[in-house]
Amino acid sequence: MENTLIEQPQNEAFAVTREIKKYLAETAKWGNILAIFGYVFMGLMVFASLVMIVVFSFIDLKTVFPLWIMGIVYLIFAGVYYIPVTYLYRFSAQMKLAVYRNDEKLYTSGFANLKSLFKFFAIFTFVLLGLYAAILIGAVILQFFMKAAIA
Repeated sequence: MENTLIEQPQNEAFAVTREIKKYLAETAKWGNILAIFGYVFMGLMVFASLVMIVVFSFIDLKTVFPLWIMGIVYLIFAGVYYIPVTYLYRFSAQMKLAVYRNDEKLYTSGFANLKSLFKFFAIFTFVLLGLYAAILIGAVILQFFMKAAIA
């Protein structure tokens, strides 16, 4: 993808109109609600993971896969989930203040967090697609060797 830089003359300023402020304030409000729900669900994930780790480590189940590892996986998911939720919360908080104070630095900081949120989701999507491709290739190769071992 081509990285283009849009250059503007140094003396040109961008005015934030009343309508833009209204949209930004509403976006910040909804972002804040989503971030709060994200933190709540992250807390529930951490709690569930700790319960799974403790409970499944004391229960002697005759399984091939130790189930307490699922608790560790949930804990890792909660840690990864923390990153986008924090970017969303920071965007929302800074944008609310920017609209209220009409502060250019807060606008810039808020949009920087929004950029980081989108960048995280893009990288995360590419990582998941790569992981899915590796799993698919691994499954095909494993299937090939399983057929060869049976024959």
